[in-house]
Amino acid sequence: MAENYYIDYTERTGQISKYSDLEKLAMPIEDAFGDTSTFQNAKEAMELYDGVLSEIGKLCANEVQPAAAEIDKTGVRLSDGEVSMPKPLEDNLLKARDLGVFAGGVSRKYGGYNLPKIVQTVALEMFAQACPNTALAIAAFSMSDFLEDYGTEEQKQTYIPKFISNEWRTSMALTEANAGSDLGQLRASGKKEGDRYVINGTKQFISYGNEHVTFALVRTDPHSSGLNGLSVMIVPRDIGGKPNFKIPKIEDKVCLHGSPTCEMIFENSIGFLMGPEGMGFKVMAELMNRARLGMGVIALGLATAARDEAKKYAKTRVTMGKPIIQHPMVADMIYEMEIEIRAMRALATEAAAACDWMRIYQKKGDEKNFRKWKKRFRRLTPLVKYMCAEKCVLFTRNALQIFGGYGVCKDYPAERFMRESLIHPIYEGTSQIQSLMVLKDTLKDVATQAGGFLGSLAGAWAESMITRDPIKSKVLQARNELNQAIRTVLMSIIKDKFKTDIEALKQQSIQDFLKDFSLQLLSPKTDLSYPFLCAERLTRIVCDYYALKCMADHYTPGDKDREKWILEFAELALPRMRMENIYMVNRLPSTLGYIKTQAVEG
Repeated sequence: MAENYYIDYTERTGQISKYSDLEKLAMPIEDAFGDTSTFQNAKEAMELYDGVLSEIGKLCANEVQPAAAEIDKTGVRLSDGEVSMPKPLEDNLLKARDLGVFAGGVSRKYGGYNLPKIVQTVALEMFAQACPNTALAIAAFSMSDFLEDYGTEEQKQTYIPKFISNEWRTSMALTEANAGSDLGQLRASGKKEGDRYVINGTKQFISYGNEHVTFALVRTDPHSSGLNGLSVMIVPRDIGGKPNFKIPKIEDKVCLHGSPTCEMIFENSIGFLMGPEGMGFKVMAELMNRARLGMGVIALGLATAARDEAKKYAKTRVTMGKPIIQHPMVADMIYEMEIEIRAMRALATEAAAACDWMRIYQKKGDEKNFRKWKKRFRRLTPLVKYMCAEKCVLFTRNALQIFGGYGVCKDYPAERFMRESLIHPIYEGTSQIQSLMVLKDTLKDVATQAGGFLGSLAGAWAESMITRDPIKSKVLQARNELNQAIRTVLMSIIKDKFKTDIEALKQQSIQDFLKDFSLQLLSPKTDLSYPFLCAERLTRIVCDYYALKCMADHYTPGDKDREKWILEFAELALPRMRMENIYMVNRLPSTLGYIKTQAVEG
């Protein structure tokens, strides 16, 4: 086994050193949040980042990973309203604290190390490869940068030192019994009394809701509805030495046994406003975007662990006179993991870079560039969450299959990996919610930039046929498949909204039509039944396109190893994209009829 999850993985070190914006980001990050005297140049910063990741990689391989099975076996306990976590997990958190993990994303002004989000995501991925329970705890307790962005100066001075020392731990409380994905149905209330708020209500499925400080989303305007009138509250676990809220229950889950998933009851609990009153959804949306990136990265780390264990086992397990890795179907499963994990990592790295640039320009007050990078971060995060979560389930399942009968035995890690993967398409927004975000972003882009889409629609396939650059050709072919998917969705809207005979529209007529009516495509009266039906298949196509493009964008001609992985991923992705397009046109429409019959029968 690897002795260091960073330096022993050239796919990670290469992503950092050659296939990311990290070196470009180093000095702008220091200029915005750090101290320009810390580094003389970007090379010095890269040496520090490399050293930090190497130390974390060593910790993960040698100390965190060996404790993972015991953490899963021991689980959490609730007694008299107090939650206890497994000692090996507590030990892991102390070791992470000693390496400065909880201070990583905090600016130097508040005692942090000002590490770019790219570095933080690679670190989180390694923790997840070693132990998903530990990784989730680290992600949940690393909320200092969120507080730094939205808290008052007094709040920052009070809480950030406690957070980065891990003396105080954090949670995010959004979900309620009737308000999971639909946050507009939140009932928990906050009423202002002096400089504080009195909070009442119940939260459910809150990871680490038992900890010292929770950031709770509550309704502060009793006359509001939907996403209006919500505010974010800082709610301490104790006030004046007395409990400020109750933990009556923790969930008995199939996965993440080391992570308490809590019910929280607020009864005249005391909270303190963070950010503008009534703008809580906007504030929390930023946190959720970062959380989605984090959960996607944890899924990526778990998928990597499953690949490694499956590959190791397949090399030693002999059947029919040879190791099973030499049997075609087994080899194919493992090789697909090898290829797709690199694509997933490229996508996650690009999203992390977008987050870094967004925060830099926000700090500088450059509104134009801030909006540009915020849009890109919002565009990429649901893709990272969707792709990594769904692939994680597939890869852990395939790893279990490779282990055969041993896969379901607890003597081996395959069954644990499979269980741990199941939550990823659900929490921090289900895969279907991510798909609706992708659909909305895609249609919005087309509606506001019809000219660019139409140019791409007309030219991507033709250009892919004449270019001599094999990578460019594959990216253009993928763009063509994405264009066809968008076209299918658009035609369904046009047919319903404008009662247009789609079959009678020639290609040029479609382009003229969109130029005239693109801004009218989306309105409260637009029937989106078919687009919603297509959303998940569209999202798979978008994920494949962006993952391929992220790999290609950081390719340097002559890098044969990178060229190989890009072309191999394209060979996997392009047939898959075509299949999804065929399904969208030929298979899905019949489901609309099924929905109508169910509505009548129901």
